[in-house]
Amino acid sequence: MDRATRLTNAAIMTLAVLALIGALYFLKPILVPVILALILATVLSPITKLLRRILPLGPTGAAVVLFLAAVIAGLYFASLTAESLIQASETLPSDVERLANRFSNRITDQIRDQPYLKAILPEPNTIDNLGRTNRELLVNRLSSGLSDLTGVVAQGFIVLILVVFLLAEIEMLTPKAIRFFSESPQDPLSSEHILKDLTHQIRTFLLARTLINVGFGLAVAIALRILGVNFAFLLGLIAGLTNFIPYVGQVIGGALPTVLALAQFDSAGTALIVAAVYLAIVGIEGYVLTPWILGRSLDLNGTTVLIACLFWGFLWGLIGLMIAMPITVCMKLVFQAIPELHRWAAMMSVDWQPPPPPIDELHLMPMPSPDAPLPAASDGH
Repeated sequence: MDRATRLTNAAIMTLAVLALIGALYFLKPILVPVILALILATVLSPITKLLRRILPLGPTGAAVVLFLAAVIAGLYFASLTAESLIQASETLPSDVERLANRFSNRITDQIRDQPYLKAILPEPNTIDNLGRTNRELLVNRLSSGLSDLTGVVAQGFIVLILVVFLLAEIEMLTPKAIRFFSESPQDPLSSEHILKDLTHQIRTFLLARTLINVGFGLAVAIALRILGVNFAFLLGLIAGLTNFIPYVGQVIGGALPTVLALAQFDSAGTALIVAAVYLAIVGIEGYVLTPWILGRSLDLNGTTVLIACLFWGFLWGLIGLMIAMPITVCMKLVFQAIPELHRWAAMMSVDWQPPPPPIDELHLMPMPSPDAPLPAASDGH
């Protein structure tokens, strides 16, 4: 292949990648609900099978029962979220302004007692202005959050409808998917085995990750409620959702209750206790539960995690950040299942290595003859 052909192929590949990125960006209103529906259908399919074993229901009936239960649960949590937002809009802005005034007074006292600190400490008026500005921003953001909650509920309803259709038609779609991914019409059994194994791994990961984050959010909410921190449910919900975002999500989930505790209570000791409890929960989740449940077979290296978060966050914003890891792990599992893509799976993982070739393939490899002459040594010219 000459140099011009290689350059042409590289240009075509670059244009194809850019076109794919553009399609992902502009098709966000369609792709995001579909991906969320696929994730939820994968997580909830064991529940539909359990309902069919317990009750005399078919696939459609089990999907409808699960849909009604999900709608009731969703409306309940949406009402709790709305109640927390209303309470936050009434008390949180004044707490933030009071916190800013407290910092401003302490800085004023420090400058009065030790004038040489004036050169390095911020101006007290600047802190007061930040408090007033943040108060206005909080009022606006909480108000917009209440107005956007209706849209979120409507989008969630659409996603649930897609989930119902996927769960109701899974028995019909599965054979078609197997035939679609078969390399030839005479080779459906290997494709069926690969698809079932891949689906099982993806379902295991998504279900385990979801349950871990739900338990994490509940633990944070209960701990904050015991410590007397306001908006414990809302903060637990945020902690559970942001836990899908690697690194940054846990920082956000812990910084919010710490700052709110500092604004709510007069003593900084309570804020430190809140931070310590949150770090303890993070440590149990990150170093005990997640490795024990998921193991290391699904690990992604740090570079892959950061690139995935930047890529999906740029394309789809906050929701892209939240589903970046499920999408990336699913891609890695697909790469591990396809021999031609093993090198990409190895590049994305921490310690995963492609399996050795089958023994039959090793036997088919040509063996050098003992009487064959050795290749001539190169003299470097």
